[in-house]
Amino acid sequence: MNRQEKLGKQLQRDLGEIVDSAAKQLLGSNVLISVQEVVLTPDLGLAKVYLSFLGSKDKEADLNTLDEHSSTIRRYLAQKLKDHVRKVPEIQLYLDKTIEKAERINTLLDKLRDERSDN
Repeated sequence: MNRQEKLGKQLQRDLGEIVDSAAKQLLGSNVLISVQEVVLTPDLGLAKVYLSFLGSKDKEADLNTLDEHSSTIRRYLAQKLKDHVRKVPEIQLYLDKTIEKAERINTLLDKLRDERSDN
């Protein structure tokens, strides 16, 4: 595992704790957020963070709320990473749509099965 992958895994763990805490304060206790993936640029200057929301009524609005506080999230991340890196990467937050895509595929497959069984 190279440095980029190791740091990505570390960021995923640390951001998971930070984002969960931020979500409770900013979005309420009924929203659960998990960090699905962190993709780092080769120079380690930017981290694309993919988040999954459970219990959210408006995922885009919740993502925007967290994005507005990304500098605070980055500051907390810097405290956790101070012994590991000299410079903490910039953070860009994205909505992970993997679950929605999987559900759509399952729905389409079910529909296809139903059509075949009708014939």
